Amino acid sequence: TMGVDVGETVLSKFYAYRGLMFSSCHCLEGWKPKVIVVPDMPLTMKDQRIKYIYDADIRFTDDAGNERTWKQKDIAEKTTDITEANNFSAFDGCGIIHPALMREVEGLLGRNADMKAMIIRAPFIKGLLVEMDYERFYADHGVDFIQDIWGKWHSVHDVMIVMTESMYKGIKYFAKTGTSRDWDDYWDRFDKYNHCFGVAKWNFTREEEPVFTRSNYQILQDLALDYEDFRTLANDSIEWADKIIDGDPLYTLCFLGLTADRCTPVSPYAKAVLKNPAMLKEVSVRAYLINTIKKYLDEMKCGKLWLDACFKFLLPDMIMFLEHVGGLDPVGCLGPDEFYSNNTDGAYIGEYLIERNPHICRSEHVVLNGVENEQILEYCTHFENVCMVNCKSLVAQRMNGADFDGDLCFLVNNHTILSGVDKNAPIVLDIDDKVAAAAELDTTENRYKITLRTMKSLIGEYSNYASAYHNKCPKTAEQKQKYEKYIDIISVITGKSIDSLVRGESPISATVWCAVCEPVNAGCVALPC
Repeated sequence: TMGVDVGETVLSKFYAYRGLMFSSCHCLEGWKPKVIVVPDMPLTMKDQRIKYIYDADIRFTDDAGNERTWKQKDIAEKTTDITEANNFSAFDGCGIIHPALMREVEGLLGRNADMKAMIIRAPFIKGLLVEMDYERFYADHGVDFIQDIWGKWHSVHDVMIVMTESMYKGIKYFAKTGTSRDWDDYWDRFDKYNHCFGVAKWNFTREEEPVFTRSNYQILQDLALDYEDFRTLANDSIEWADKIIDGDPLYTLCFLGLTADRCTPVSPYAKAVLKNPAMLKEVSVRAYLINTIKKYLDEMKCGKLWLDACFKFLLPDMIMFLEHVGGLDPVGCLGPDEFYSNNTDGAYIGEYLIERNPHICRSEHVVLNGVENEQILEYCTHFENVCMVNCKSLVAQRMNGADFDGDLCFLVNNHTILSGVDKNAPIVLDIDDKVAAAAELDTTENRYKITLRTMKSLIGEYSNYASAYHNKCPKTAEQKQKYEKYIDIISVITGKSIDSLVRGESPISATVWCAVCEPVNAGCVALPC
């Protein structure tokens, strides 16, 4: 607890945030750079067409003939403004780090290649740090100082980490004076209890980044494609498997992991092939290859198909970030339907599909235009294995409430899949996204209850429910609409379930009444039992 007495608080948040140093990460012992905290920037979006959950009053007659009324979760559609009241932040969980500090981290981790983004961990601190040469940016824009959340000014020439308020989870727990002394107190305690920063993950380099990645069934199950188009999605996977089974040297050596200058064979068969490639034609080696690839063939039947796609860190518009922090007009470098990413071939230009796991409903398919412009060329071309999206539309929020603290998105280059996406689908949105559990005292009984509530994750179960409804064949338009409503509800409660461990909610807190069971069945999630 770092000696902090929190009184009443949301216990699950407190337990999660104080234990962030226990996350699986690489410890940076003795590394203590200058860190400042700057305010978040609330989002305001005009005229957003959304679907949202609300409580509908339902009346029915029970078996005894009595009229009964209850509240049931339902889906409605409207065009509305998304404002500060909806608690959406433009840079939620994201900060920046000076290039010199990133080079220090590389040295501590023994990395030879440049790191451009990393997930950072410390007690009450979490999020994604992105390398940005803010010193040069602010010199170009006439900014000499930036102000932190306590009103203290800092020179833009200081070598430091700039965190957003959403990255500092301890801001309320350490708030004693409301001044920068609270931040000094955090670091005094950080030293007293011998804590350190940790790095949980970092980006691939352009050379390391996969060109093809296996998809899953979820992003394929709600595409509007006829059979002949749909079946072509498996063409690359079929060719890959055929080449390996036939003993093609290049495909087979890659499959066995025997392409590096130095590699360790995974089996005696691979060792034999490494010693003499002619062994690829030997009967027992071919049998080994066929048996090994059977698992992949079975997974292909379940939607794990090779696609021209890659997982990348999801970033907000970093130019808008720098403008906001520097007190400039936050215009950014991306329009409402734009993104920026690159690979060894250069920037992605044109329409691409952006996904996130888990994928539940069709509105979670995000189609954006890849661009490259003057500001990107000046300040952002060093990015690797990241996908920077605009802050002028609800790109992250529509993907199950994604944020920018290290979430990965799946960037897909496939025209067939794009042609099956409904680009006009309204956004399914949880407009109460940041509602948390009630505050409690840190007693043994409350700790026990919180632990029980957060031990079970229903994310996979909800995904299965959604798949069941995706695969039903409705007989009427009314039935089709009802199935889509169920899927949209599941999309929202899946997002809630993803965050339930931190917010202290029961994973099934967003339950609704079922037409089959009694309303008192707390386990029902709007699905016929």
